[in-house]
Amino acid sequence: MSAPANLESLQSMARLGRLTRSPVAAFINRHFPNATWAVSLRHRQQPLLMAAEHRPETASEEVSEERTEPFSQSEIDARFNRFGVEEASAGPNDENVSLDDLHVDEDHHKQGIRILVRPLTKLNGTRSVSPGSDNCRWLALRAEVSSSDQPEHKVLAVTQTSKDIKFSVRIPGESQDDAPRPPLWCELYYDPASDRVIFLNRSDVPISLHKLSQTTLRSLPPSEIYAIDPGLINALQPGTWRIKVRDIAVLDFRVLEKRPITLYQARPALPHQSSSLTSLASASSMKRALSPDESERRAKRRISDDSNPADDGVIMFLRPAADPLVFPLPNGKESKELSATTAHALLDAEKGETIVVPGVCELDEYCLTKRDPIASTAQSDVFTADHSKVPDNILTVKVLKTRMANGNDKPYGHERNVIRQADMWLRESQSQEGLQHESIVRYYGGDARYLSLYMEHVDARDLAAIPRWRNKQTNLFMGTRTDAMRILRDIAGALGYIHGRQLVHNDIKPGNILYSPERGALLCDFGLSTPAANPPSGGGTPYYVPPEFIGTKMRGPASDVWALGITMLYLLRKITFPDSRGGRHLAKPLYWQIAAINNPNMPHKYGNGQPAVHQMRTWLGEIFEARKHLNPGDHLERLVKDMLTPNPNNRINMNRVLQELLIGIPAKVG
Repeated sequence: MSAPANLESLQSMARLGRLTRSPVAAFINRHFPNATWAVSLRHRQQPLLMAAEHRPETASEEVSEERTEPFSQSEIDARFNRFGVEEASAGPNDENVSLDDLHVDEDHHKQGIRILVRPLTKLNGTRSVSPGSDNCRWLALRAEVSSSDQPEHKVLAVTQTSKDIKFSVRIPGESQDDAPRPPLWCELYYDPASDRVIFLNRSDVPISLHKLSQTTLRSLPPSEIYAIDPGLINALQPGTWRIKVRDIAVLDFRVLEKRPITLYQARPALPHQSSSLTSLASASSMKRALSPDESERRAKRRISDDSNPADDGVIMFLRPAADPLVFPLPNGKESKELSATTAHALLDAEKGETIVVPGVCELDEYCLTKRDPIASTAQSDVFTADHSKVPDNILTVKVLKTRMANGNDKPYGHERNVIRQADMWLRESQSQEGLQHESIVRYYGGDARYLSLYMEHVDARDLAAIPRWRNKQTNLFMGTRTDAMRILRDIAGALGYIHGRQLVHNDIKPGNILYSPERGALLCDFGLSTPAANPPSGGGTPYYVPPEFIGTKMRGPASDVWALGITMLYLLRKITFPDSRGGRHLAKPLYWQIAAINNPNMPHKYGNGQPAVHQMRTWLGEIFEARKHLNPGDHLERLVKDMLTPNPNNRINMNRVLQELLIGIPAKVG
């Protein structure tokens, strides 16, 4: 049987039963025959029964500067097309038994269960509905000290998969016995660098959050009770928590600790040995010995496959009539899983170390061997690696960083960064799934537990890289006109392709275009991409935002065309590298926040200190001056001039640019 083309096809084969043995087990047995699996779990309780069947639902060179602004978080519209239904009634004494007292055994940890949920509100005649996800199911567990004849307690078990960044809860408001309860909407983001979850209150009213002790559900100390106002967050350690709205207990949930991962270290390879996975030494003595601090910091993750809508992982409780009580369970696009305490396995691993990532029922298991660094910024690390599910291929791994809390951070700075980076991972993962174009970097899959993305490795540097493509002293492009023509042709094809799929990249710039004369140009970094019908109001890199954004906030496919036009001015050496315009060493630096362009109340603390819209207009004046000097008699320069047409309705589109470049038909624009 020939090797599958990508990770998704391997996972599909596994689901069809064609993979009869664990790839991780095979890998370890082959390369570390004497190794032992010394992975301990901190939970030792043993469940007696699992019940409530779940119904299926449907580097040597300098790195490029990074000035990309993240999006503000957007709400996700729920979509429920197919429903699996089961009764959601709880036992009469469930509330008297703390979730901490319920047995959770190693098998449940191996399934990636991170949260146990128990609704406390009385929902007469309700049903639980779980559309489109395999990540939530009802379990019947017994208390730790109970005997086999004691009643079981029904809880909702939430599994974290390689695609889940968060678990959401939505409960509609209602009035009973003159005690109105407003709607509840909260989200629990998994922290890729610890066992914690980040609690975000999306309701319109404050939420009271209580940490329940192991011995009693009453008389909690004040330090264990938190009032979370709308839009605010709090980091929660593993344990059992109770949500109250207007002093009405709504639900309990228990945060479970993660499973630690195992790291292996290879022997130094002989000159004739390959750098692939098969070159790893097969000796248990090569297993890396971790200090207690290090071992607490290790964990694991998985690879994504589906591209379902963002709300396909949802548990709801439906009243007989209408309003749903929604538990958006971790779905195909959000998620993560790390070491037992406070570190990030992919970032902590050293060159040559192999990270063994457990899966659920052996379907998501894989091994990753870290190789050479490519780039590192405040937002992400990029490096090469070998992947056990992509034999004989080196991948590029991009890991989004979540800033660790320290004394210099603003309050909840780390927690907000976890949410921001998780949402960016989700957008980038979703946007790249299904894209197949020769000028777009191929996407193999991602792992939300690490906020990692696995992509084709391209032996090329981005167009902002020093010294390959940019002169360090002058900030001018160092390529040729032939390079510029090839880059325009390739990226015009890539943008025409994604625009045809009703997507907008939103961050076209030299740093997001890889190029070598042998391979051509490839578009990368889809972290800010959006559907064309839902353009962003912020995010991106200010020098590439089109003039129509001022006053109208208008962005779309024409914005990508404008941004590529700015990039082409740089490639033709009509301007210096745009991002260098914000350098503090300049007499009159220009840098502004995109979100401040249409918000005069934002402080003017960037660039030259003037309001953002003033700085943007100054920059646009420089661009229009450069555009004016483009030669309309030169085929390439005329195309760039048409790409920089101020009116987006008259601006040339990417298909027309590609048409002109390929067959020489004159462009007609407005």
